[in-house]
Amino acid sequence: MDDKKNSELLKKAIQSIYRVAGRRTSERFADDTIKASLKTLANKYEFLKDITITNQVTDDLDKIILIHSDKVNRVQNQRIAKSIESLIRMVYDELNEEAGLYFITELRENAGKLFSSIISNSGVDLDQIQLEQHHAFERRIKKKKGKEGGTGENSLGYNWKKVSSWQHESGSKFCTLYDSNGNVLDRLNLDSIIQNYVETLSGEVTDDPDALQKKTKIYEKEYNLLELMHQQDMDADTAMRILNVSKEELIYMIKKLSNMEMIKYVSDDTLELTISGTEYVQSQQSQ
Repeated sequence: MDDKKNSELLKKAIQSIYRVAGRRTSERFADDTIKASLKTLANKYEFLKDITITNQVTDDLDKIILIHSDKVNRVQNQRIAKSIESLIRMVYDELNEEAGLYFITELRENAGKLFSSIISNSGVDLDQIQLEQHHAFERRIKKKKGKEGGTGENSLGYNWKKVSSWQHESGSKFCTLYDSNGNVLDRLNLDSIIQNYVETLSGEVTDDPDALQKKTKIYEKEYNLLELMHQQDMDADTAMRILNVSKEELIYMIKKLSNMEMIKYVSDDTLELTISGTEYVQSQQSQ
């Protein structure tokens, strides 16, 4: 894992998560959440049992974290990175939506470029994690605004009769719905479904859609690609020249936006914006 040992990377990750979660909520919340998450994840990643978080802090007010270095440093790099990804997901899932929206961005700023690079080279895509989170917020906002509008129209754009099948990938928090032709009807965040269910039965709603809408943004280059596609037809060479990206970078951007259902392939070499992608660009341009 480059010149960084597993133990150093784990310590950097946990300290950075403490900083961000503590600032966005409270030190007590961060402490309880991180310790509980590590205890849960230790069932899958046994080496996490060799981490001790003390009540002491450094001169920079970082938590003093003790790690059994010899054992942890023998673990495969990818498993270390995946354990960090799981910890990040568990902690920001515990934050309220507004506090968690830019959790990944701030985490990367705190941890530094080297940390992000090592994690990325080990197969963990922090950009993709944040895009999933932002896209889920956008979909919830759109659906809630449709309900609040009182137009009587179905804000989902489909009903249960149109759902032919659904698929949930193991380990994922998303469930994809398909119609009888195999077209994607929706991609649902299971955490959101559970929260909405509890809120509906309890009569308590904690979201502020307008506030979330103002804060929800996609990464700059991905958004620029969406905006260009909204304005004009173009080939890959034109997109690479305007965005100043390589072919590999463009393919990576397309893959992320496709996973978020912002763009779709209409043929082997032709892309177009989805309804969600078009609405996203229009909503940003109107602000």
